[in-house]
Amino acid sequence: MSWRIVVGSTNPAKTEAVRTMCERAFPGSHVVGVDVPSGVRAQPIGAAETSRGALQRARAALGAVADARLALGLEGGVDEAGGLINCVALVERGGREHLTWGVRFPLPPRIAARALQGEELGTVMDEVSGLTGSKRKLGAVGILTNGLFTREQMWQGPVACVLMPLLHPELYDAPPPPSP
Repeated sequence: MSWRIVVGSTNPAKTEAVRTMCERAFPGSHVVGVDVPSGVRAQPIGAAETSRGALQRARAALGAVADARLALGLEGGVDEAGGLINCVALVERGGREHLTWGVRFPLPPRIAARALQGEELGTVMDEVSGLTGSKRKLGAVGILTNGLFTREQMWQGPVACVLMPLLHPELYDAPPPPSP
């Protein structure tokens, strides 16, 4: 199966998570990342804005690569209580859309407060940790777990789950995907 799969991001933590899961699920597939806007604030607040950003990234990515079979959009956000949330959207060329959610955990109060005031979490985490570009590797989850669980690993679970309707269309009341 030689599907071209596009990710609505060039962030290595996101693209590598998609590449890892999609190459396992669809051997021979080719994953490429493209820089597309999310259409939401740099730091989405709440589930609605976070999922909207993921969907808009996936739709824009699919539109950017004409021969892509499907696209994924990954968007991290902060919920109103100050917890980190993350959403993955998958958009198929035929128009079907799927959405999943990843881990959710409380951010330290002073970090959550800054994110809720509109600062991008990655920038805050860089400042707090003394790192540069942490959202491209460890992420908040990697910093707060001392590297036990990285941002790329955090994305792998919801990416795998968003593929479920493609892997088992007979169970999701959807026609099987067309042959490549």
